[in-house]
Amino acid sequence: MKRLGIDIGGTFTDLVYLDEEAKKIIESKAKTTPAAFEEGVLQAIRKAKVNLDEVAIFIHGTTIAMNALIQRKGAKTGLITTKGFRDVLEIARGDRVEMYNYLWKKPKPLVPRYLRLEVSERTLANGEIVKEVNEKDVEEAVRKFKANGVETVAICLLNSYANPENEKRVAEIINKMWPEALLSLSYQVAREYREYERTSTTVLDAYIRKSVSEYLGKLMEKTRELKFGGQALVASSIGAISLDMAKEKPVSTIVSGPTGGAIGAVQFIGKPLGLKNLVTFDVGGTSFDLSVISEGNNVERKESELIGFPVIMPSIDIRTIGAGGGSIAGVDSAGLLHVGPESAGAEPGPMCYGMEGKEPTVTDAALVCGLISPDYFLGGEFPLDINKAKEGIRSIAKALGLDINEAAGGILHIARDNMAIATREILVGEGYDPNDFAIVAFGGAGGIFAGGVARDIGISRVIIPALPGIFSALGMLSTDITHSFVQTYISPIDEVPIQDLSNIFQGMENTGLEILTGEGIASADRRLVRSFDMRYEGQGHNVDVPVPSGSLTKDSLARVKSDFSRIYEAKYGYQADTPVEVVNVRLKVIGILEEIPAREIEEGKTIPQSALKPIRKVYMDGSFIDCQIYERSKLLCGNTISGPAIVEEPFHTTVVMDGDRLKVDKYGNLIFSIGGA
Repeated sequence: MKRLGIDIGGTFTDLVYLDEEAKKIIESKAKTTPAAFEEGVLQAIRKAKVNLDEVAIFIHGTTIAMNALIQRKGAKTGLITTKGFRDVLEIARGDRVEMYNYLWKKPKPLVPRYLRLEVSERTLANGEIVKEVNEKDVEEAVRKFKANGVETVAICLLNSYANPENEKRVAEIINKMWPEALLSLSYQVAREYREYERTSTTVLDAYIRKSVSEYLGKLMEKTRELKFGGQALVASSIGAISLDMAKEKPVSTIVSGPTGGAIGAVQFIGKPLGLKNLVTFDVGGTSFDLSVISEGNNVERKESELIGFPVIMPSIDIRTIGAGGGSIAGVDSAGLLHVGPESAGAEPGPMCYGMEGKEPTVTDAALVCGLISPDYFLGGEFPLDINKAKEGIRSIAKALGLDINEAAGGILHIARDNMAIATREILVGEGYDPNDFAIVAFGGAGGIFAGGVARDIGISRVIIPALPGIFSALGMLSTDITHSFVQTYISPIDEVPIQDLSNIFQGMENTGLEILTGEGIASADRRLVRSFDMRYEGQGHNVDVPVPSGSLTKDSLARVKSDFSRIYEAKYGYQADTPVEVVNVRLKVIGILEEIPAREIEEGKTIPQSALKPIRKVYMDGSFIDCQIYERSKLLCGNTISGPAIVEEPFHTTVVMDGDRLKVDKYGNLIFSIGGA
C-alpha cells in the first residue's frame, strides 16, 4: 500500500510518502501558502515527485478551521433557537475564566444578536414534543438571514438532544425556501445536554463550515486533476474521517494537525519501546503543542475551549501555546523581554528567511546563537540570512542594554520557560508525576528545547523520533478511521431501563457501521468502543467509564458501577455514599488501518567518520563553547554522544546539553538521558 500524509503548519507544509512494498519513505517540506493553502500542498507533492495515481490513502491534516476561528474569518452565520434562548451565547456561564484579571472580557459571540432569531416550539427534557415548530417563524427568519447576507445557519433548539424532530423540521423548511444555505444542526454536531455548550459548538461548526468545505473541495479537485483516485481522509480530533464526514461535521477538524503527532508517538515510540507514559512536545513554526500518553493511550477529553468558546466534542487532549520558531520577540513599555504568542508565520516569516520580515523571532535567535546552521536549513535548500537575524536581535539587545548574544540567549530562555510552564501544567495539573514520563520531541524545533525543558521540570529522558521534522504527517499515516457518537441519557444506574441503553447503543452502532461500509472498511477491521459518562448524583462533572461489549445486563451494569467508583477514587481520592448516575452514552466506531512497522537501522558501536561535521562555536548557557556537530542520517544503532553536541538533519536540530548523554536505538530514535543518568 502507498500512503500519503500531509500536515499544513503555520510556516511549512509537511509531506511524508510511504511505499510499504518498496520499503521507502519520502519526506518533503514546502512553504505554507496562507492565501491558498492547497497550493502549498501541491508544491510539497511536486517536490517529493509523488505520483498521486499510485496513492491508495491520502490523509490530510489541515489548519483551515482553526485559522478561520482565530482570525475571525469564518462565514457570516445566523442562529435559530427556541423562543427565550436568543441570548444564551452572551449569558454563557456565571464563572469568570481569569478571575483575577480585571481586564478580561468574554469573547464576542460569533453570531451578533440581530442574527440570533427565535422560533416558537418546545421539546421537554424527556423528549416529549409539547409544541411543534411555528413554520411562519422559520420562514421569517430565512427572509431576514437572506436580507442580511447570511451564508451559514446554526440550528439549536431546546432539548433537541432528547428528540431532534423539531430541529429536523426547521431544516426542512429552510432547505425548501433556501436550498443553497449551509446548515449545522445541534443534534448532529453535539447530541448532549447543556444548552450553552451545545449552542456554542453548533455555532462553531456553522461558522467554519464554508471555509472547510470550500478548501477541501478545491484540494480534491486539484488532486483529481493529478489522477488521484484513492481514499481521501482528513485528520480529526480523535483519528481520521472521510472527506464527506469532514464537510458534514467540520468542527471535528479544528485540531486536525496536532493529533497526528500525538497518535504517532503511541505507534512509533510507545509500542516499540514499551513506554506507557509520554508527553509529546511538538514545536513548529507558530505553536507549541503538548499532549499526554498515559498507560499507553492518548489522553482524551470530552469538552475543550477554543479561544474562549466551549466545544463539546471528544478529542485528544492537546494544549497549545504561541511558542514556536516564528514566535516574535519584543521589549514592552516596561522594558521587559517577551516572546510570542504573535508569530511571523509563513509570510513574511522570521527575518532570516529574507522575505521582508521586520521582527526578530525564536528562529533568528537560534541562528545567532549557532544552534542552527545557516547553510543546512531544510538540508541546504533554504539558506538563512544570518545578517538579517543579527539585525533583528541587535534591536532587542539595544533596548535591553545587552550584547547581541545575551539577547539571543534570553529569547531562547524565555521561549523554553514558556514551554516548561505549559508542560508542567499539563502533567502536574492533571495529577501526573513528571518523573514517570519521558518527552517525545518533534516538529522543526522540538529537539532544540526538549533537553532544557526536561531539566527544568524533572524529566530524566528525552526521545527524538526518526523523521521528527515531519512526524505529525507520519503519525497521520498510522491513524485509524474513527467516528464518535454520543447521546445524553440521565438516569441512576441502579434504575436505568436496560433496554433503553441497548437501543441507544444499537442505533449508534448501525449508523457507525453504515459509515464504515461507505468508507470501504472490511468487517474484520472494525472495532466498537462503548462507554458511559457517569457521576455522583448532583455533580456537574463526569467520569468516563468503559462499558464491556455484548448484551447489557444487571450484572454488567453492576461491574460498570464498580469501575466508576474505582476510576473516580483514582482521580479524586475518595468515594461518596451517593447514588451514581449515567449521564451520556458514548460509542466510538473504529476502522483499523494497517499498522506501519517500525524500521530498524544498521548497528555499530563506533560513530562513523562520515557522521562528524565541523566543530561549531555555539552560544549555550551564557557562553560560547566548541560544539561537535553530527549528521543524524550517518549515525548507527548503539552510537553514543555526550553533550554538549548538536545532531543535525535537514528538517530538525537536536541540542544535547552539557552533562547529557545520547544513545541511538535500533529504530533510529535519539534517546538522551538528562544529566547522563
